[in-house]
Amino acid sequence: MSLGFVSQDGEFCGFCGTILSLPLNAPAQVECKVCSTKWLIKEKNEELVCRVEKIYERTVADTDGMDTEDAGDSLVDHICSKCGHGKASYSTMQTRSADEGQTVFYTCLKCKKKDIEYS
Repeated sequence: MSLGFVSQDGEFCGFCGTILSLPLNAPAQVECKVCSTKWLIKEKNEELVCRVEKIYERTVADTDGMDTEDAGDSLVDHICSKCGHGKASYSTMQTRSADEGQTVFYTCLKCKKKDIEYS
């Protein structure tokens, strides 16, 4: 299964080019998740090595919905497309150009399914 990739970098599989998951301690042996080739990861002396993780925050569109106490005036009659419940909370957002209507995001109060209505 040669893909014609040759890598001298220890962070990539030298056979298929897949990024290798680096171990916490070296020397260690890691296995490529794509081609199952095993690679020896050597320790790096006098070289700064760090691991960076990005933590993403949820946005308003990604939230699980509001509870009925927090929803306040944003409760409306809306039939859920998943469970058929008749109440939902909603929010609006301008997702297209200014001369077009707002997009309405409905969240079912029972199953938390999100429906979108383009006005």
